[in-house]
Amino acid sequence: MKFGESIPLPLLGLALILLPAVLAGLQVARAEEPSGNAEVSAEGDFRLYCAECHGDDGRGDGPKSFGLSAPAPDLTKLRARNGGTFPREMLARVIDGREDIALHGGREMPVWGQWFKMEAAAELGGAEGDEDSIHRRVENLIDFIESLQD
Repeated sequence: MKFGESIPLPLLGLALILLPAVLAGLQVARAEEPSGNAEVSAEGDFRLYCAECHGDDGRGDGPKSFGLSAPAPDLTKLRARNGGTFPREMLARVIDGREDIALHGGREMPVWGQWFKMEAAAELGGAEGDEDSIHRRVENLIDFIESLQD
């Protein structure tokens, strides 16, 4: 069998032309993934999961906040609304969402703990999501939110 007999030469030529573009696209997609740096990952998680409702700066003015039955809380005022103490434990339970806690009104906020667990399972090839990594991810997100305090 001669080269080009099983794959038509025009198709092979097109593949060779498109291959660099595809590889470049994969490199760009890979570069946009969160890095191992917790601060970058936490900020990325905030922008991806929280900013739609809470806004890029956490003030509760995200583009989807206007469709909620209650306004998205201003996350920059959590310490002030809690007597000067940042409410880490309460915030961890609210963000994770898998534990039923009493909230004022219904829960419109997604259950991010379950979402992070599914993402972790997908990254591990379908294995059960690692609770320690989910906990670290939530804690890193809380650290980022704490950095937004006025």
